[in-house]
Amino acid sequence: MDKILSVKGLSSGYKNLKVLHNIDMDVERGSITAIIGPNGHGKSTLLKAISGLLPTLSGEILFDGAAVPASAPDRARIGLVLVPQGDQLFSSMTVEENLMMGSFSRKNARAIRQTLHEVYDLFPRLLERRQQRANSLSGGERRMVGIGRGMMADGQMMMIDEPSLGLAPLIIEQIYDALGHLAGGQKSILVVEENPSRVAKVASAFHLMDGGDFAWNGSAEELANSGDILKTYLGG
Repeated sequence: MDKILSVKGLSSGYKNLKVLHNIDMDVERGSITAIIGPNGHGKSTLLKAISGLLPTLSGEILFDGAAVPASAPDRARIGLVLVPQGDQLFSSMTVEENLMMGSFSRKNARAIRQTLHEVYDLFPRLLERRQQRANSLSGGERRMVGIGRGMMADGQMMMIDEPSLGLAPLIIEQIYDALGHLAGGQKSILVVEENPSRVAKVASAFHLMDGGDFAWNGSAEELANSGDILKTYLGG
C-alpha cells in the first residue's frame, strides 16, 4: 500500500514530561486512520508532535516518503495540516474570513476560490453563514469552519482532533459524512476520537492508545470483534 505518513519510534512530550513512547504508525494514502482511547493518554499529543507543535525527542516522521521539516508552519506548507481540538476560530472575523485564513501559504487565487467552493459544497450551512461572525455560530457550525479552514490549506493529509466533541448526534453524523467524502477524494485523514463508535463507519485502521503507547492496532472489522479490548480500555 502507498503510505502518506510513516511514524517510527516517535517519543515526544512537554518540557520534562515525556508523553509518547516509541510510537510506530503508518497512514495509507486516501484512508481514514483513527486514534482512539481514553482521555489523558497521549492522543492529542501525538497529533501535535506530528504537526511540529511539540518536539521529536527520538524517532522520525516521514511524510510522502521524506523527513518532515522542523517547524510546524513548514510542515503545513508541505501538506500536513492540523485541525486542533476545540474551535480556535477568530471570533470577530466572519466565516469566510476564517476559512480564507487557512489558505495563507497558497498563491493561486483561482485555486483558492475553487477550494472555497468545495468547502461550501461540503458544508452548505457555511455558505448561508459566510458573512456572520464566528462568535455567533453554533458549536456544530464552528466545527465545520475548523474543518473547512483545514481544507483551505489544500494539504494531502488532515489531522483532526476530536471532531465530534460536544456535538449533537445528528451533527456528528454530518461531520463524519464529510470526512468520508474527503477521504473518497484521496485526502488522507488521521482523526482522534475517544469513542470508536463515532468513527467506526468511515475509518479503515485503528490504533488504541494507552499510557503514551499503542495497546492495540487493527482494522474496523477486528475492532468490532474486540469487545474485551474495548471494555478494558474504554468501558464498553
